[in-house]
Amino acid sequence: MGTIYALGARFARRHGGLLMGLIACAALAVCGGGDSQDESLAQNATASLAWDASSGVTGYRLYYGTVSHTYQQALGSGIAVGNATSHTVSGLKGATRYYFAVTAVDRNGNESPFSNEVSKKIP
Repeated sequence: MGTIYALGARFARRHGGLLMGLIACAALAVCGGGDSQDESLAQNATASLAWDASSGVTGYRLYYGTVSHTYQQALGSGIAVGNATSHTVSGLKGATRYYFAVTAVDRNGNESPFSNEVSKKIP
């Protein structure tokens, strides 16, 4: 079983009338990767993130990477999570710090700038 880290950190930033908030847990939950000798667990950790809903939004995109403000997905190509205000990212490598941010998308397909970033070191 993995470990749950209750950080309770909340970050918010206003972009063109959209209030983006990324919560690093009431749940940044980290599962797997607990045994450094088990390579399969070390490659399959997860991080669950939740953020505040914004009005006028038709969806959100989640971005993450191992370098601050440098995400594996290009802007516009984040993980589309629909109207959900939480998502679990899987396939993360243990003993690695990951950085996360979300964007909001409106009905015209316009995407907000990145929210404030949160990070977590996967054990």
